[in-house]
Amino acid sequence: MNKALILIFLNLLICVQFVIAVDLGQKIEAESAALSGTTELVFNTTASGETFVKLLSSAPEGSVQFNVDNIPINGTYKLYAYSFNAGVTQNINLSVNGGTDTIVTLQPSNWAFEGEPRFTLFEVDLLQGSNTISFTALSGVQVLLDCFKVTENFNAYYFSSAGDDDANDGSITSPWQTLTKANEVAIKDGLLLGGDKVFFKSGDTFEGNFEIRCSGTVDLPIEITSYDVGDLPIISGSGNIGGGDYFEAIKLINASNIVLSKIWVKNDRQDSTRYSYGSTKSFGILVAANKWGGVVSNLAFRDLKISDVYGVVMPVEFNSLSVTGIRFESDSSEVGTDVNIQDVLIEGCYFTHIGKAGVWSIHKGKDGGVDSVNRSKNFTIRNNTFYQTGGSGIILSKVNNALVENNDFDHSGYSNVSEPRLVGRGSGMWVFSCRNILAQYNRSLSIRGDGDSYGMHIDFGNKNIIYQYNYSEDSEGGFCEILGDNHNVAYRFNVSVNDGFRDFHGNSIWTSGYVGTGNDPVPSNGVYVYNNTIYLAENLAPDISLFSQNTYIYNNIFKQTGAGVIGENVTIEIQNGGEFIVANNLFEGNISTQFTDYDNSAVFADPSFQTEGALNIEGYKILAGSQAIDAGTAFPEPTFPKAGQGVFKDITLYPIYDLYGNSVDVSNVAPNIGADNSFSIITGALNEDAETGSNIKIWPNPTTGMISIKLGESESDYSYFVFDINGKLKQTGNLSSENNTVSLNKFYSGIYFLHIDSFEPIKVIKY
Repeated sequence: MNKALILIFLNLLICVQFVIAVDLGQKIEAESAALSGTTELVFNTTASGETFVKLLSSAPEGSVQFNVDNIPINGTYKLYAYSFNAGVTQNINLSVNGGTDTIVTLQPSNWAFEGEPRFTLFEVDLLQGSNTISFTALSGVQVLLDCFKVTENFNAYYFSSAGDDDANDGSITSPWQTLTKANEVAIKDGLLLGGDKVFFKSGDTFEGNFEIRCSGTVDLPIEITSYDVGDLPIISGSGNIGGGDYFEAIKLINASNIVLSKIWVKNDRQDSTRYSYGSTKSFGILVAANKWGGVVSNLAFRDLKISDVYGVVMPVEFNSLSVTGIRFESDSSEVGTDVNIQDVLIEGCYFTHIGKAGVWSIHKGKDGGVDSVNRSKNFTIRNNTFYQTGGSGIILSKVNNALVENNDFDHSGYSNVSEPRLVGRGSGMWVFSCRNILAQYNRSLSIRGDGDSYGMHIDFGNKNIIYQYNYSEDSEGGFCEILGDNHNVAYRFNVSVNDGFRDFHGNSIWTSGYVGTGNDPVPSNGVYVYNNTIYLAENLAPDISLFSQNTYIYNNIFKQTGAGVIGENVTIEIQNGGEFIVANNLFEGNISTQFTDYDNSAVFADPSFQTEGALNIEGYKILAGSQAIDAGTAFPEPTFPKAGQGVFKDITLYPIYDLYGNSVDVSNVAPNIGADNSFSIITGALNEDAETGSNIKIWPNPTTGMISIKLGESESDYSYFVFDINGKLKQTGNLSSENNTVSLNKFYSGIYFLHIDSFEPIKVIKY
């Protein structure tokens, strides 16, 4: 050591009059803290801030004190104390918030001339807000302290492609480098515990296979994410990897309570030397559950980018390709051991250039007729973009309970001559052998393929599937596809524009008994297609083909403005003596009479769209005076039995709004025809202070019994009428500027309609 480079400042009996304050996670330099007793400041380039502090043991013993502010809640936190010593343990007094001194032990470190200091980790109990922490030397023990940091009660491990696995400690200033090291951290019984975090540096690329085999807790999940600024860090299972490319870039095996966010995942497999099989297999992220782990739960995937995921070759047979952005695979349950994946959130992710599916969940077991057996469950998939995926955006196979909302399926079934591994066939989403799936507010655009390839379709063997409030445009297959052996399934309040233009199985509505190649067809039972708006232009000529049982087609708008015809071919085969009702649909343009003749209450008129031909949802709102207004029919709607529970906690048993947010109650009040319920009898005031377009105001609404009414500037008297939801007159009377209240005190809770002469009806909710 060159002693000439060390400057020593002696501080005897100096009491600094302030205590340095920092926030949680910030570095605290010992020389900047409040020093008292006998201390020395020592300059050295290896120290943080190039200075450390000696707490001398001569009386009065040296002490360092600092504040940590903005502690979020009362609890246990981690205190990192960085020190120098000769590779021995040292005792020191620690005090928190003026409490009694506690003797703690600093772990062995090195001298300053040998390198940077090492830290000792302490757990300290802190209070919400500001806290004071002090270290004081013991008699006869001289301590060299460099800096401190207080964090939440977890460990953080950092990775950078510029790091070094052997010499570094995994801290942000000394990161590790490779996925091999990351795997050591993330194996079962490895370093990761609940609340811990793994950070990959932004802008860096990590090639290999990252396997996560450990679990956090429900309250303290393990988080894997990025740090620093720049492009998302890339984890790739393919590239310059000795031994060949991997099946997956990231693999979670029996790992629960994991949050994965802000990482770019790739796996463009081209080197197949690692495996002697599986050349048509590739995953960005694979989540696996088996009998040794049982139930895998509480997984969140947020703000990821997943791209360029391809198998080595493209198979001849479409169904043998399993390439996926995020793939969930559950082995079969065994006696006494349930195996499934549950409580999954996929949110805000971007999927593009993937050989087949963006998200795909499968279960390898047989359900035996029991919904909860051998099915994964409780998936929420929302606010994601699937762009130019070779197959479908989302495939759910044997899933029980899933909410799929506000996703963009843009060019599913994409193909490109320059990349033959894009399969070129797929719907926006589809479900197979699922229970209780609700998909809403999704957008399917330019879907392509020679099989399926609808905006969103229902494959076979499902129960309780609702597709509502979705938009589909330019889908090669068509709008509505429902295969065989489904029960209680519905398309409602959707808008379809220019869907169904291929010759083979291009349909506006298609129900099929298909339940697998070589099997006898099985009709679906309880099929509802209602209050949808279907618009076609130019020469598009989709078919209408029905092979199902108990099928209901109500209140839909069908409009064809070009030379094509909706229902160029019409096939109706209602099975097993089932009920078939086509009622109160609106037809405009070239619609086959083979279909319209089934509707004895049809409306033949222009629906009066706001912007006919628009390539967006808003264009298919209707104008005042439309022949669709109040021209629908009320009927018993299909129920959604899981409404209000779990992932469906915000879902009502029956829809109470249309696609545009207007009120509906189709089971009890005749709605408009189509997806827009504007101007109908049920639309009206729903806010506490509600104004209609007719210069009338009522309040409060909802009400506990008494409502007040303002009739604008008019001095005239008006008659009013109160009807219940079934149209039965409950009360009548007169209103004037002096008499402007209506009492609903004697009515039961529910929905009522207030009619006032010359004004539009107003919906009133009575608590």
